[in-house]
Amino acid sequence: MVTLPLPNRICIVGLGVMGASLALALRERGYTGHLTGVSRTLATRDTALGRRMVDAATIDLAEGVRAAELVVLATPVRLLIEQIGQCATSCADEAIITDMGSTKAAIVTAMDALPERLCAVGGHPMCGKETAGIDAADAGLYVGAPWILTRSARSTDPAYAKVRALAEFVGARPRDLAVATHDPLLAYASHLPYALSVALVTATAGFGQANPAVWEIMAGGFRDTSRVAASDVTMWTDILLTNPGPVSDALDDAQRAIDTLRGLIERQDAAGLADFLARAASARRNRYSR
Repeated sequence: MVTLPLPNRICIVGLGVMGASLALALRERGYTGHLTGVSRTLATRDTALGRRMVDAATIDLAEGVRAAELVVLATPVRLLIEQIGQCATSCADEAIITDMGSTKAAIVTAMDALPERLCAVGGHPMCGKETAGIDAADAGLYVGAPWILTRSARSTDPAYAKVRALAEFVGARPRDLAVATHDPLLAYASHLPYALSVALVTATAGFGQANPAVWEIMAGGFRDTSRVAASDVTMWTDILLTNPGPVSDALDDAQRAIDTLRGLIERQDAAGLADFLARAASARRNRYSR
């Protein structure tokens, strides 16, 4: 339950699917404060205004954040890090800066460098869509989703509580996580699944060049396991490049599992293969009902 009122002036920087969905969720759930959007293009700015997602919109970051009490950065991670630096000179005293980035170490390092007159709290809503852009915005995107909160050197208790209140207001489930823990966990929970999905599609597409009939017999298994490969490329490029160590470790573990599976098949070890598959099936069923 939300225990704090939200700030009266919120600015969302980045009106793609995440930022625009946040704006819609705030509107739909009765936020009565002033909402400003900052977009990269005039077309997105005009769409946000035309759909009344925001009260004001601009393509100028400094203009957008100038009067904001809370700034939410919802852009690709490497751009987001640059924007944290820009906020250092553009935001009002005591403004709170948070983000929606999928990696945290580099982001929190940038937050730590902010002047003491500003507050900053790392954030990561665990949700999204394969489709990108403002037209894919969904007011219900955050309902029930974990929203990870990470402290920086500029996190005060009041600022932390207000960012937590924002997450609760749009229906998310806030969870505290230290920066040193976040990136290794996300490498397995999110980044490895994407990388494996990309590898699956890449391998199949290569095979399909000489064997196009493979695409005609695809069923639910391929669609399910390849789904996230269709996600926004810019977003994922930044995620993988800003979490290199943990992602490499996760890929190493996945490669070892693949090597084990391959060895069992090549040796025609039916008992070992059945045990390997059964342990994976059990691990999956213990966490998910379907």
